Amino acid sequence: MQADLYQAILARRSVRRYDQNALDDDALARVRELATHVQPLEPGNRFEARLQSTAPGQDLVLDLGGYGRVVNPPHFLVPYIVGEAFPYSDLGCRVEQIAVRLAAMDLGSCFIGCVGREEGVRARFGLPPEARVVALLAFGRPSDTLGGRAVNALMRAGVRATDKLPLQRLFYVETLEQPSAPPAGLAPLLEAARQAPSAVNAQPWRFLWQDGQLHLFVKRRSIGYGTTLPMRYSLHDGGACMGNVLLAMEALGIAGHWAPYGQDGLDAPPHPEMLLPLAHLILE
Repeated sequence: MQADLYQAILARRSVRRYDQNALDDDALARVRELATHVQPLEPGNRFEARLQSTAPGQDLVLDLGGYGRVVNPPHFLVPYIVGEAFPYSDLGCRVEQIAVRLAAMDLGSCFIGCVGREEGVRARFGLPPEARVVALLAFGRPSDTLGGRAVNALMRAGVRATDKLPLQRLFYVETLEQPSAPPAGLAPLLEAARQAPSAVNAQPWRFLWQDGQLHLFVKRRSIGYGTTLPMRYSLHDGGACMGNVLLAMEALGIAGHWAPYGQDGLDAPPHPEMLLPLAHLILE
């Protein structure tokens, strides 16, 4: 068992204030390496995470949008996918793996959504016109000043980032009619899934255990996502959930992979219209 990796999954929290000193070249080389060794949801998609560094005091609004005036990272990644097979879920799956492994390096990170301004992001960073992008990933050493720690705590509280729904409200057995507590054997994987980040802490994922198989759904709509292209965030966050499960399986020595459903979801178990089937977990 890789206890450090599993602990990083559970312990990772979004960081909004950073020590603005740049990481050394060795650390940045490790980050670049992380981005090339993530487990894909769809191997046929092309994934890249471009590393950007910032200067102390640099105005980041052009790069990061409104969050640029609040978040002051020394570095950030611009991750994108080119491909037509489950691009948003695959993107979330891969980038969450990077975020967790950054946490294992004692580095903080924060997803900064860019849905609604993708065209500007593609142009600013020279991404291919067909690139799918949902969120940038700021990273660096968390600020250890009193003010920095206070800002991080306040911003996490503001979006209720530490207010995670319990598993017994997210997990279902056989049908999606009534949630229940999961069996002990599944709890480590589901706890890792529950700790995944989501935009404005929407927590869109729901889990169904049916006929000895785990199925993942996400809510099609959430008040927290707003009304502008909410499904992109929901799919991306569902992918982050899958990324945490893949890392938990690696940490616990469990072999397996996610099998996404077809675009129409017709091969998924019966489900209410409010839920979108994403994938089921195949244990080997």
